[in-house]
Amino acid sequence: MQPTKSKSTRYQPKGLYLAATILLVCSAFYNIGDQFFEEWCDKFTNSLSGESPIHWREGTAAIAEAKRTSKPILYAFLAKRDTFSLQMYGDGFHDPKVAELINENFVPVRVDFNPRNYDHNSALCTKLQNQFGYHQHGELLVVPAHMTDMSLSDVESSGNLSEMGVDNIASLEAGDRYNYNYNNRYRGCLRTDGIGFANNSPKFVGYTNKRDLLDYLYESQHWHRLPPTKGKVAWQPQALATAPLTSKPRLIAFVDNAGTASDNLRLETFWDKKDYKLINANFEPVLVEFRHGDADFNKPLDALKAKYGITSLPALVIESQKLPAPLIQFGHSNYSMTREFLEAGVKKVATKALH
Repeated sequence: MQPTKSKSTRYQPKGLYLAATILLVCSAFYNIGDQFFEEWCDKFTNSLSGESPIHWREGTAAIAEAKRTSKPILYAFLAKRDTFSLQMYGDGFHDPKVAELINENFVPVRVDFNPRNYDHNSALCTKLQNQFGYHQHGELLVVPAHMTDMSLSDVESSGNLSEMGVDNIASLEAGDRYNYNYNNRYRGCLRTDGIGFANNSPKFVGYTNKRDLLDYLYESQHWHRLPPTKGKVAWQPQALATAPLTSKPRLIAFVDNAGTASDNLRLETFWDKKDYKLINANFEPVLVEFRHGDADFNKPLDALKAKYGITSLPALVIESQKLPAPLIQFGHSNYSMTREFLEAGVKKVATKALH
């Protein structure tokens, strides 16, 4: 009997191989093109490319330069095919006055990003997004040299009344810190036409014209340059912090010169009439101010901080001859808890005195 002839099951039509190969090549070409072809085309079609009168720096080098020169970093977030970015780059950054002001007073860093796909953005763009949060199209952000490691809320915060445009001290003393022009900002820059507000901000969003841009650049370079407020507490000399205790309890306030938490303590407790009267009447108040990012200045103060086991700022310490150990509050979540801490300290000292 003749064996039955059959085709091998391993046999595959050549056309199937050809079709699979074509699909594989197309898929690879699409993936590569999605990542690289757009960047290659930008050399010829992107309106944000080409020569610039601004001396842009790289991210890591910019931070080192800012610390060395004490100039603030100017981050320019430019989005492809975005109207605000194109206008700010073409009309604003290419203006001689704008370019000169930026080159002389800032460390400028250009951050190009694709708003349609953040996953394909640069490592610098991702790092800044994680640190400062979502950035909008055509946005500028000024970060002072001593705050390059801080968050956006810290950079935006300020404990200086002039920087914030405070125009109602009575409301501030009454405990209403949001009723003195604090939130009266318009697009994050100082306007001169009477619209909106009269105070500074480190952010600028949405380009309109060179006048607005120049106003912002003139003002923002001074953000966090003025000393933060000390409120209306009758502070004693800092040397008193290490002097022997007297019959009156001592309150030592450890604060930073920058950052949301220390700024809140300054604006709420140090300015609230109920709180500063309570402090002045019952304590010897001593203010210990640290400079963020200045290790040489802070070194003599670190020993005092270590004495009380303080690891973060701000912090309050109440000491008294009548107390077995200091009372310590770490941080400042809100003014009411701080007031409770102060009142509890006064009460404990008084109770011990009775015994």
